[in-house]
Amino acid sequence: ATVVHRLVERGVLAYDEPLARWWPAFGAHGKGNITVRHALSHRAGLKDFKNLSPEAMPSLQATGHNLEEAVPDWAPGASMGYHGLTFGTLLGRVVEEATGHAFADVVRAEVTGPLGLHDLHCGVPNDPSVTDRIATLHVAGDPSPSLGHAGITAEERASLQGAATGFNHPAMRAGCIPAAGMIANARDFVRHYGAMREAGLGGVRLLTPETIAGATVPYFGADGATVEWIGRMGLGYIIGGSPHLQCGVVIPSPWPDSFGHTGLGGSLSMYSPSRDLAVALTKNALMPGRLECHTWDLVMRALCNALGIPYEA
Repeated sequence: ATVVHRLVERGVLAYDEPLARWWPAFGAHGKGNITVRHALSHRAGLKDFKNLSPEAMPSLQATGHNLEEAVPDWAPGASMGYHGLTFGTLLGRVVEEATGHAFADVVRAEVTGPLGLHDLHCGVPNDPSVTDRIATLHVAGDPSPSLGHAGITAEERASLQGAATGFNHPAMRAGCIPAAGMIANARDFVRHYGAMREAGLGGVRLLTPETIAGATVPYFGADGATVEWIGRMGLGYIIGGSPHLQCGVVIPSPWPDSFGHTGLGGSLSMYSPSRDLAVALTKNALMPGRLECHTWDLVMRALCNALGIPYEA
């Protein structure tokens, strides 16, 4: 999302232009009016890939071709639903077509290079100094008894284990999967969000305050739909505020101006302009969605207590 917003600031992309303007093949099967804004706000009507082989997932070209042939589930903006994997292909392919460069190269030019982020990769290089440090994903121990919630079900455990096995595979790590395949440590994620400050970070400011303000307005489908497990969704970022952090609902913080995003199993990073605070948590012990906020909530409460910041709106 950050890459897309930076390209919009420079006029390379535009929020309300159809994706097919830059990616003509995508416009087939009634998709010609799906805009960058629809894709960023999870309202494009293409929540899932259809008939995509696992071997195709690491290839942005292959997943892009799948969406070229897809028929949307609803008219642009008519409803809303989490485009967990398709989000990255929709926007990643448009970035490639608009810039003429591979998505991973654009990430390096726009974000990781200027900020000196050496451990944030969209496609891990075949370099033991990198690959040997990647943590193996696994299903977390069940924290439910101490939380008073129902335990992790067999179905949830099997789903998480399948995801862990898939993303642990070397081909998945090496591939470019913009929505789900970004591999980094918390230090690099927090520098990414820290560079959202109006003053920037180390002389680099990723987005203007005006862009951030526009990207953190909550969106809904025309039918009133939202992403049920996300409190409020903006243009590519999850927005903080009500409802307060609770199991089953993922938000960056109770502060309405905070924004960020969650990752598989409970990783999360965010920035709050009013608190001038960026936080990132990366974890390889995966929890199901209804429990994945647990570790983040503990970390945020401890951090705010140490900093003397009220953990409330």
